[in-house]
Amino acid sequence: MSSGMGLRELKAHRTRAAILSVALELFERQGYDATTMEQIAEAAEVAPTTLYRYYPTKDSTLVSQLIPEYGRLADDLRERPAPESLAVALGQALHARLQKADDDALHISRVRRMIDSVPAARARVWDSWYQETALLEQAIADRTGADTGELWVQITARTCMTVLQMALDMLRAPDPRPAAQYADEIIRELSRSSVVLPTLPD
Repeated sequence: MSSGMGLRELKAHRTRAAILSVALELFERQGYDATTMEQIAEAAEVAPTTLYRYYPTKDSTLVSQLIPEYGRLADDLRERPAPESLAVALGQALHARLQKADDDALHISRVRRMIDSVPAARARVWDSWYQETALLEQAIADRTGADTGELWVQITARTCMTVLQMALDMLRAPDPRPAAQYADEIIRELSRSSVVLPTLPD
């Protein structure tokens, strides 16, 4: 973590990490509503002004533990070699995102359980999810020379995001398998004729 990071940045990173860690512990131990920002600052051994500088609201100490991952799918797609087909590049980007989720599965599970009980935090997560979808649409459009307004671009991005979301949700199973395995099952099921699309009336 310290590679390419100055001492000031390293200290800030460690301070943020300490704040997030103790905030989650306090939320789990005494409840989100019962936990105050002052308690978080005291447990993290930082001044309240420092806490508010990094995290201006209580729900930001929770949501920010997931937010850094948002946007990575689009970034990973942009980093794939140009000769790769869009399908292969999306698959590689999705795999990288799911691998990171597997590595942090226990922590992510703790955060998501807490977010599920906090409406304000849940709303912010959904807003960020929609933002990631827009970023992926733009990355697909840039890679293919298409326009983000084209329907196939939007469907491709949102299908990929659905696969990601479902795979992450499946990690909540009591004895979860790797997220990539879930994603593979979802993609194979989508390609089968057993998947039913709605038929609109004439």
